[in-house]
Amino acid sequence: MEHKCTFSIVTVSYNCAGTIGKTIESVMRQDYAGKEYILIDGGSTDGTAELVKTHRNDFSYWCSEPDGGIYQGMNKGIAQAQGEWIIFMNAGDTFASTHVLSDIASYINKGEYDIVYGDILTGKNGTPKLKPASEPCNKQRMYFCHQAAFARTALLKQMPFDTRFNMSADFHFFKRCYLSGYRFRHVPVTVAVYDSHGVSNRQRIKGLRDNIRVIRELDKGWDKIKFLLKLYYVIGWIKLTKPMSH
Repeated sequence: MEHKCTFSIVTVSYNCAGTIGKTIESVMRQDYAGKEYILIDGGSTDGTAELVKTHRNDFSYWCSEPDGGIYQGMNKGIAQAQGEWIIFMNAGDTFASTHVLSDIASYINKGEYDIVYGDILTGKNGTPKLKPASEPCNKQRMYFCHQAAFARTALLKQMPFDTRFNMSADFHFFKRCYLSGYRFRHVPVTVAVYDSHGVSNRQRIKGLRDNIRVIRELDKGWDKIKFLLKLYYVIGWIKLTKPMSH
């Protein structure tokens, strides 16, 4: 009898009472039986925790307590995960259809991979547009969306997110996996609708600087020089074209 993979879906939330409901409903509508749902709330004070409690029977584990930020919350979810594969679908994000897990499982069951990722729908206003991911490579930034990526749970338990990186711990994890020879596969599945509200220039530059720290730590030789030059160029261009307010 063919082995069927199992999934852990983890949602990390904090003060998002207006968006958490659609994420929970999207996860529960998945038609794949072999799944569990874990929700880690960072001690919300806006009614998020109360809303989550009304869905408590849908979770294999949930908690609402202060923590050290999104990646610490994600690590708490990893610690509780029992599925073979894990995906993070955070507050405001949704699966693109009811059969995403079934579609992903069909690829996972046919090959030996460590990280499988698909594409996303994204858009600030109006109808979301397809944003396809790139094929596996080494870059100065994420070349797929975290909400479209499935990683082996055992791998994340072995190498949880490094909370030294406040904004780029996921980039650090995936780059570390790629450079260590783990097997990546891009599959033609639209996984998530990504809630892409505009990020301020100040936050974007913080994220780029965090990427620089990752590259300084993990890359070597010409790759390191090339990636750092690209990131410093982007930071300089942002500062030149859109001066930040003080």
